[in-house]
Amino acid sequence: MAELIEQHAGSLRLWIRSRCAAHEDVVQEAFCKLARQEPSPDNPVAWLYRVCRNLAEKQRTSDKRRRRREQQWAQAKVSASNLADDTNLAETLAVVESLEEELREVLVARLWGRLSLEEVGKLCGVSTATAFRRYQAALESLRNRMAPHCEER
Repeated sequence: MAELIEQHAGSLRLWIRSRCAAHEDVVQEAFCKLARQEPSPDNPVAWLYRVCRNLAEKQRTSDKRRRRREQQWAQAKVSASNLADDTNLAETLAVVESLEEELREVLVARLWGRLSLEEVGKLCGVSTATAFRRYQAALESLRNRMAPHCEER
């Protein structure tokens, strides 16, 4: 293994560098996978190149998804700050924080976490139907508590 690392790690890093930003991590992970591989591949060098390529593609896809989520989050923050003129964001957050814990937990996971109701149910340890009922109750409570604030404006 030490001989393989010495002979091929540099060329693997060079080869994979154009495919992803975390090229050193990818090469290291490929060698770790090779060390655990049972039985050993017939051609470990070819195996390493293939695994590095696959790991780099996985890393690039993950980075792309992360950047997209971060952009969506930033856009949502800008939208929220633009809406602050119409509705006081601090008041809205105070109302959300005043909800019963089980309602607030479902509401935040659904709206800000963008989880499906099934995922929310699993997260909260309840059925999907219960998660839906709590979500509906949280929205209704928000409507009732925010209506006076919205009418004043």
